[in-house]
Amino acid sequence: MTTISATEQTLETRTTAAASRRWLYGAPTDLIIGCGLWSLPLLLITYWVEPYFAGGFATAFYALALVCNYPHYAATWYRACAQPADRQRYWQVLVWSGLLTLAGLLLVHAHPPLLAWVFTLYVFWSPWHYTGQNYGIALMFARRRGLTALDRPTTRWLWAAFVLPYVMLLLAFNSGPSADPLLLSAGLPPAAVKMAIVVLGASFLAITFVIGRRLLRQHPWSVTGPTFAMLATQAMWFTPAAINTLSGEPLFQARYSSGMLALLHSAQYLWITSYYARREQGPQWQPWRYAAVLFAVGIALFIPGPWAASLWFGLDFTTSFLAFTALINIHHFILDGAVWKPREPRIAAVLVQDQTQHPSADVAGSGRFSPGWRRFALTGAVVGLVLLAGLDVVKFVLGGRVTDAAALNQALKLNPNDALVAARLARLALAEGDRLRAREALERAIAINPYDADSQAMLGQMLIEQGEYDAAYRHYQAFHEHLPNDVRALVNLGTLAARRGQDETGIAAWERAVQLDPEGQTMAWANLGDAYMRANRVPDAIRAYEQALRAPAADDRQRLEWTLKLGDSQAAAGRTADAERLYTQVRETAPAKGFPGLASTAATRRAGLYAGRNQLDMAAAEHHAALQLAAESQEDLAQGAAWFEYALFMARQSAPTELVFAACLQAETHFRAAGASPVVQATVQARLRDAEAAAGSKAAGVRERLAEVLSQARAWQPQAAAR
Repeated sequence: MTTISATEQTLETRTTAAASRRWLYGAPTDLIIGCGLWSLPLLLITYWVEPYFAGGFATAFYALALVCNYPHYAATWYRACAQPADRQRYWQVLVWSGLLTLAGLLLVHAHPPLLAWVFTLYVFWSPWHYTGQNYGIALMFARRRGLTALDRPTTRWLWAAFVLPYVMLLLAFNSGPSADPLLLSAGLPPAAVKMAIVVLGASFLAITFVIGRRLLRQHPWSVTGPTFAMLATQAMWFTPAAINTLSGEPLFQARYSSGMLALLHSAQYLWITSYYARREQGPQWQPWRYAAVLFAVGIALFIPGPWAASLWFGLDFTTSFLAFTALINIHHFILDGAVWKPREPRIAAVLVQDQTQHPSADVAGSGRFSPGWRRFALTGAVVGLVLLAGLDVVKFVLGGRVTDAAALNQALKLNPNDALVAARLARLALAEGDRLRAREALERAIAINPYDADSQAMLGQMLIEQGEYDAAYRHYQAFHEHLPNDVRALVNLGTLAARRGQDETGIAAWERAVQLDPEGQTMAWANLGDAYMRANRVPDAIRAYEQALRAPAADDRQRLEWTLKLGDSQAAAGRTADAERLYTQVRETAPAKGFPGLASTAATRRAGLYAGRNQLDMAAAEHHAALQLAAESQEDLAQGAAWFEYALFMARQSAPTELVFAACLQAETHFRAAGASPVVQATVQARLRDAEAAAGSKAAGVRERLAEVLSQARAWQPQAAAR
């Protein structure tokens, strides 16, 4: 039998104890959850599978939030309030952060447009919160495992390595305009963002290489592994956003605060906070009681508030839910930064030195009420909150069935003040062709939340399509009153105002629209050009048309029409050379693109310029070409315009009166067939009466042999008339 000396036994005991202190719950749990080694497979599953099962993933994440995300917020409260010493230490942070959160909730509910600012702060702050936690865990494992090579300078470089992926993510969030109405963006130039991401990415790789080389020179992988694992997790969580930005793919910022990353972070948070609470309470640790408290407090933080705000005060449930989500998270970030400081001796003793703390009397179970009553009260609270959480999940599932009208209506019965569900009903009704039901649903959504820009825009567009222009105008006035910086409201408000002859209102709306979005509102620029021309603001019209033509989004016909209008404004400004160049551009380009009617108009415009310079033969040739192009287009409006302008030209050049009368007759016929506006038809008919009076007795003969006289008109030359 082998005899082991006392010294050997002592050394073995110390070795075993040292090995146990290297982990919290053991290597598998610590590496998978704490160090995030399950991130890669879970993120890949989310990336590849979620698009095909979006509804199922949304329900799963919502349910997991009840048992993971929400309790992780409560864990911070537990850390700050579980013991008298902690409450005394952190009471100021608790009070002031609580008052700040309450004030934020009241402000957002009173003025919902503030939600975008609050939600943006929450989404941008969330990954920074994740970064701080990842870095803290990396340092904790380094200290527990005795990484002596991680001196102060190396620690600073390690901090930089964790920060760089976050900075890359933040740049990606702010590249170009935001596509989400709930998120604001700094609108950084995408090219500059891509260049910065490349530089920061290279810096991250270089710093990681230097740190790795320095640590591995003095320590084996078994010691440095958890720290490197945390650095890899940080990169896996945030660099995909940078890669998306570099490749030009869309980036969904909210996923970094409400998707798989939020779940991974919450599980990681519960892993370390539960360990701290267990070591802090020692033998009195009750895991099920701890889980029940976190579950109940987590649900209490997020679910009752929105339900109360919507059912008791008639506020929009979705807006309230998002406000609570953002502000409770922000409160969590503030409180977390105050209570989890690894430099504090108490925290370092538990997380680094693995010491067991002595619990206070509160934790031991003494207090004002007996343990039986406290257990009964806790059980009742948990049961009540479980029922409310179940109702909330049922409503979420029903409201997420966007193709099931019965489910959506049932969700509205559970909570009638949810604009998001009402808007989904409207979209479903539109998809089914039921415009009446869609209109009712949209009106309901807007009544619940008049700041719902998408529902406002949908209803306004529906009113315009139905020809209810007065109702549409009143709607867009209310839309603009609630959302004064919504570009869609401004553009359509300007169009409807101009239709009512209110050019000043239209110009003001369009000017604000292009001020907010100068590159994306080509129609507003073109409409401004038209309005400026009507107001005789020719220089402003030139600038507006030029801005409209800079946008690549306009189709070919629009670009040709705007080029013609720019030529008209240049001609009005006396810049005949610029006008002729633009008319020639349309004259040569339009037929090849299938728009001979526009080429006819351009030829007519060129004819006017030539006539003004007394180049009558060239003017006549352009008019003849305009008639031919208009006939090829088979557009009555184009043919009416070509014949009318030709009639005016012939009359000014003292052409035979019967030719002028025949041209006016042909113009009037085409304009009538085209259903031209009453103003245009009245103008043409007035000119027709004058031409008929000038023709006198010849007028009847012209009507009898109109085709022959029109043929003579097409061949008429001003030089022959002069001789």
